[in-house]
Order: sequence, then structure tokens, then C-alpha cells
Amino acid sequence: MTQRSVDELSSTIDSLQKRYANVLRRKAELGGALKAKKEELAALVKEIQDAGYNPKTLVEDRAKAQSELEHLVSQFEGDLKDAEEALATYDKK
Repeated sequence: MTQRSVDELSSTIDSLQKRYANVLRRKAELGGALKAKKEELAALVKEIQDAGYNPKTLVEDRAKAQSELEHLVSQFEGDLKDAEEALATYDKK
């Protein structure tokens, strides 16, 4: 390896310092973005808990709630059909 001149070394050092500063700047930016995402996630977890759910069982809770809703809709539909048939029978008299 050949020795570099003082100017070449100085230029290389300046380049390395700029690259290092860019890396530090990006690290700080990414650290800030990560912190913001963590805070957003913590707020979401709190919102889920305040709504009465456990974030760890949210998928199961959703499936259970959907199943219950489908059952209630089906039951209501059956009751409504019965009422409509009763009214139709009454109207025929």
C-alpha cells in the first residue's frame, strides 16, 4: 500500500467525518421514529385495555364477538320472520 499525501489524508478524514455525521444523524432520526412508534403502540394497547379487552387475546375476542353477533342477527331474523308470518295470517282473516 502506498502512502498518501497529507492532502489526501485530510480529504479522506473530512469524507469520513461527514459520513460519520450522516450515520449519527440517521441513527438519531431512526431512534426518534422508533420512540414514536413505541408510544403509538403503547397508546393503542391502553385504548384496547380501556375498551375492556386483553391485547394478547384480541383476535380470539373479535372472533367470539363476531360469532355472538351472527347468532343474535340470526335470532332476530327468525323472530322477525315469525312476526311477519303472524301479521300475514292476521291480515288474511
